[in-house]
Amino acid sequence: MSEQPATKTATEGSIDATRIPRLFAEAWRDRRSGWLSLSRGSLERRVQFLDGSPLSVESTPQETGFARNLEESGQITGAERFKVEQFARERDCPEASAVLALRLLDARQLYKAIRKQTRRSLGETFEWQTGTFAWQDEPVPDARSGKPLDGLKLLQEQLPLRWGSERLFAALLPESDLRADIPPRYRRIAASLGEAGELARRAIDRLDGTVSLGQILGECAGDPLAAGTLWVLLHAGILRERATTSARAEPAPFDFEVEIEVAEGASSTTAGGTARQEARETAGVAKSDARSEALRAEIGSLIERLDGIDHYEALGLEQDAGTADIKKAYFKAAKKYHPDALARMGLEALREDAARVFARIAEAFETLSDPDKRAAYDAGGGDEPEIDTARLAQAETSFRKGEILLRMGNFEGALEYLEPAVDLWPDEPAYQSGLGWALYKQPQSDVARALEHLELAARAAPDDAVILFRLGMVLRASGEQERASELIERARALEPSIDD
Repeated sequence: MSEQPATKTATEGSIDATRIPRLFAEAWRDRRSGWLSLSRGSLERRVQFLDGSPLSVESTPQETGFARNLEESGQITGAERFKVEQFARERDCPEASAVLALRLLDARQLYKAIRKQTRRSLGETFEWQTGTFAWQDEPVPDARSGKPLDGLKLLQEQLPLRWGSERLFAALLPESDLRADIPPRYRRIAASLGEAGELARRAIDRLDGTVSLGQILGECAGDPLAAGTLWVLLHAGILRERATTSARAEPAPFDFEVEIEVAEGASSTTAGGTARQEARETAGVAKSDARSEALRAEIGSLIERLDGIDHYEALGLEQDAGTADIKKAYFKAAKKYHPDALARMGLEALREDAARVFARIAEAFETLSDPDKRAAYDAGGGDEPEIDTARLAQAETSFRKGEILLRMGNFEGALEYLEPAVDLWPDEPAYQSGLGWALYKQPQSDVARALEHLELAARAAPDDAVILFRLGMVLRASGEQERASELIERARALEPSIDD
């Protein structure tokens, strides 16, 4: 029974390898005082810490936006904002100083606004994925320097916003088997984090050493605030390890993007585990960044030519495409442009453009999936889009929640979301596959129903490695060894990372 080991934070290094939130969490753990210098291209920020909590932030070049934020919050008018920005430019001073000089806010109001701006500025650095950092330890500054921000609450608040659910899950998965509790001296701190919301409090209450982090997150339906809370407790050194297992019980064949091979000779000690975790986080984030940029470019390209493409181009198909191809293209687009998918990839700003693109794709699908409407369209006639996009969005949202619970091993909880997803949209093989796997993996395994849904999924997607693997595993459990072996081997040929 031991607390999480404390490894001293490096004095300097690459942000690519050590993410900025980790630096903040470890600063709190080590009660560090001094300056943390962060650099990304021409942008530099220096964060002053007092006993592990951020006290102030300085930026080069000097940041703007303070007056705009005051206007957006209703604290100053548009005309006053213009005066502030002009004053700051002419005097080469921060906009906060201009607000004070122009007497637009009293000292108390200004202090609160500056602290809010500091939180926002620090939160923005959590999104940085490249650059360098350097620590300069100094004595504790004079108390008149101001009151530090609560570093743990800052992380808990900003991580769900800046990283999103998927990245948080990827960061927690390597430790999903960890069973830990909270030592008495940290319980008041943990309780204060529980004030952030019901699911954050539930996650903290479950940290009694008897259940794994993965199970806790599953019970919280993959809530990003609960995930952020668990991440903070883990990396700030608050958790005390009770028991671990050498490997996840669930083979998780769907989790390819965060699983990478560890170099030969890597230590199996806690330090080695930390190295593997950081490597997995880095690999997963790098892939996520590439996909995000590709999707951003794709949406931008589609928006530019949206009004000039026909139904076939909208779906990326040739004019002789079959019904199955049309349906497959539509479901692919629905998943790609769904709001949850955009949020997970940090592309919330593209939501409106993605909605326009998807509306165009939905229009194309409604026409081309109906033989009569397609014939009329091919002959030059009109069509009226009638597809129930709200129904599809509801199905996809249910599936996403169920998929999170599957990943965390909460199979009974997953059924509550996967069954509605299949009811709403039974033609989607991923929904059928998820439901079949949850039925098989739940404590009271229902092999017959699992096979029914997995067979439907395999017929609709005969080259999907995950579906083939799952079907093979269930067939093996039902005694059909020959077909099970064939499907599992085929799945491994398609995706070598799959292993039972």
